[in-house]
Amino acid sequence: MEERGKGEMWKKRRVFHICLLLFAVLQITAPSSAQTTTAITTSASNPAALSYRTRPADITVAVGQTAVFRCGVPKASPNFTFTFYGSHGNYSLTCPMGHVEGIAQVLNGSCLMKTEESLAVWTLKGTSFSDNGTQVVCQQSKNPDAPAAVLHVYDNSASFVTLIGCVIGGFFGILLVFGLLYIVLRRSETLQKWFKGKETEDDITTIVTKE
Repeated sequence: MEERGKGEMWKKRRVFHICLLLFAVLQITAPSSAQTTTAITTSASNPAALSYRTRPADITVAVGQTAVFRCGVPKASPNFTFTFYGSHGNYSLTCPMGHVEGIAQVLNGSCLMKTEESLAVWTLKGTSFSDNGTQVVCQQSKNPDAPAAVLHVYDNSASFVTLIGCVIGGFFGILLVFGLLYIVLRRSETLQKWFKGKETEDDITTIVTKE
């Protein structure tokens, strides 16, 4: 009986030790879970910080016109990169303090800090066909979303047609002016008498000279 009682006590102690071990493991893992939950809650509580207030948009311009790309993020998380991929090369504009000026005399990049937005601007002046397909990519720090935009350049043949129309219109305008002057001269008796009187004097002078 004594041996049986000792065996039961040993089993109870063993179960007690196992329970203590499980309790210790739960205590160790609990803070880690709490930290993870806190991090998730913190990120979820301010989702607007990792977002874009101004997303770059595709642009279509005629040859020679200026193209402007913009990208902006909330002022609460102002760090981001606005990269330009074009015929003039690849350039990165790092905001909020970045600035790129005078690339090939046509490309400029600048960062602006507004009331509620950190804004980046790429300005391409005097676009040409070689700029067609130029791309910009906006990447906010710690944000997997990276919006992009493309530049489309087309031949503005309408301006050429307008120029031809102006030339033709000017030519016919001149013809119309001369035509009106001719009609006025034909119908003006004063001018006719003036011209006829001048012709008569010339004839008399010629006759006298011959005699």
